[in-house]
Amino acid sequence: MNRHEIDLNLLTTFEAVWRLRSVSQAAAEIGLSQPATSNALRRLRSHFHDPLFVRTATGMLPTPVAEQLGPALVAALWEIKNSLRRRSSFRPQKDERTFTILMTDVGEVVLLPRLLRHCRDHAPNVSIKSMQVPSADTLSALQAGDLDLAIGYIPELQSGIYQQQLFRTDYVCMVRRDHPTMRTGVTRRQFLVALHAVAESAGTSHYAVEQHLSRLGIQRRIGLRVSHLLSLPFIVGSTNMVATVPESLGAIFEPSANTRVFPHPIRFPRTAIKQYWHERFHQDLGNRWLRQTCAALFSSRSHPTR
Repeated sequence: MNRHEIDLNLLTTFEAVWRLRSVSQAAAEIGLSQPATSNALRRLRSHFHDPLFVRTATGMLPTPVAEQLGPALVAALWEIKNSLRRRSSFRPQKDERTFTILMTDVGEVVLLPRLLRHCRDHAPNVSIKSMQVPSADTLSALQAGDLDLAIGYIPELQSGIYQQQLFRTDYVCMVRRDHPTMRTGVTRRQFLVALHAVAESAGTSHYAVEQHLSRLGIQRRIGLRVSHLLSLPFIVGSTNMVATVPESLGAIFEPSANTRVFPHPIRFPRTAIKQYWHERFHQDLGNRWLRQTCAALFSSRSHPTR
């Protein structure tokens, strides 16, 4: 037998004898007769040119060769079994799994708390990792499995991608709670003459809003540009600046950031926020549970398309 070729079924016998220190107990566990298990052990010994296990008063003890092979083989078999178990079933109440989701900073504030509460109550061993990747890398990250799901406004995701609309977002004007001139609302004229705080987040739904204003030829007085929306409520709450923010973000920060929100004087198209996943993982039961959970938490009326 070529030393580099081995019947992988024999490794299950090795792992059971290694762990149980008994041929008879190993046979019972893996569902073979004791003679069949002994024959498998003989084939392993022939392959490695070593006894591997020696019978003693305390059981079958591994030889130095088996001691060297054992940890790596046991770890590899565990990974294989765990991968097969993940594919064949997913039990949210019991299984351990980490799901990685692409979200914007606003998504983390608005959506993650609800998802984490659901996991706490219904999937206690599931953990969530939220991350952001450059928009140019999102497709490859979904395809490679580095991301299980992407949630947001990502219209460039097309090839090999499933998508499901979760909700549509409106935009509002955020101002300081005691703003000297915008006490009951924001008029178009007030919006145009005000000093604005703007989040420049390329590839997000807010970026689409900026593009819409540009198409309308609306020129604003920009007093501040920042990279993330989450800093805007605190800036607006301590200045006379105006910010255009998603309605959900404005509602969350209104009680605590010395801000208030008003209907926007500019008409924007409602932006569809979707969840996206790669076709490679469409049948993965864990991924399916995550998608169904997000749909149930954030919307119950949409259906996946490709």
